[in-house]
Order: sequence, then C-alpha cells, then structure tokens
Amino acid sequence: MEPSQRARVRAGDHDEFGVLFEEHARAVYNHAFRLTGNWSAAEEVVSLTFLEAWRLRGTVRPEGGSLLPWLLGIALNVARNVSRAARRQQAAMSRLPKAQDVPDFADDLAGSMMPNGWKRSTRPCPACATPNATCSRCACGPA
Repeated sequence: MEPSQRARVRAGDHDEFGVLFEEHARAVYNHAFRLTGNWSAAEEVVSLTFLEAWRLRGTVRPEGGSLLPWLLGIALNVARNVSRAARRQQAAMSRLPKAQDVPDFADDLAGSMMPNGWKRSTRPCPACATPNATCSRCACGPA
C-alpha cells in the first residue's frame, strides 16, 4: 500500500511537497487575494503560506482527505499577520517627524560647472522650431 500525500508531506518528502504546491497554489492565491484585495500582498501570502506549511508539516494528521483546508487556514493566519505588520509599520512611520524639504541644487551646480562664455544652445527646438533658449511651449526651454 502506497502512503498518502498527507503521510509523505508529513515525512518531509520534497517532491510530494512540490506536488502539493502545484495542486493548490492557485486556490491559495485566490483565497489570499480575496483576503487582501491586492495581488502583490496575495503573492506574499502564498509564499509565506507554503513556507509555514513546510515548517508545520509535522502537525499534519496522516489520515484524511485533501490538504487544501489546512493550507487555507494557514493562509488566513498569514494574511492576518501581514495585515497586522503593515498597520504597525504605517503607525510607526506616522510617528516619525516629517522630513524637511531639501532644495534642488542641480541648476546651481550645472551653472557653476559651465565654463565662462558658454551659452545655452540657440538651435531651433525640434518640437516647436523656436530657439531652445526661449522655448516655453515644450520641455526643452526654460520653465
């Protein structure tokens, strides 16, 4: 008699765990997406769910049916933990002092790097045919 999928997963069979992933990853993802409402968070929940399932594989009962309900229960707990962690991070970030605005020094730096006597190009703008130095209709001239 061949051992069941449950027994092989419980015993730590890597190949059988791969089969388990292939069989149930889509259902776990759909469940995670319904819980989170975010595809990126759902992908994170799926990966954490299977990591946690591997860690908890010894708790699987050797007898029984599909392992999908077990995986969905783990996914629910993982989604709650991910949501809780996001709320905690948001709360911690909101307690930090607001960063001061730093002025942009790029124009001053570029101006100081140009040798004396060099001027801005006066070739016509390819978009609007006005000299670049005076163009105000497109992004090529001074703002």
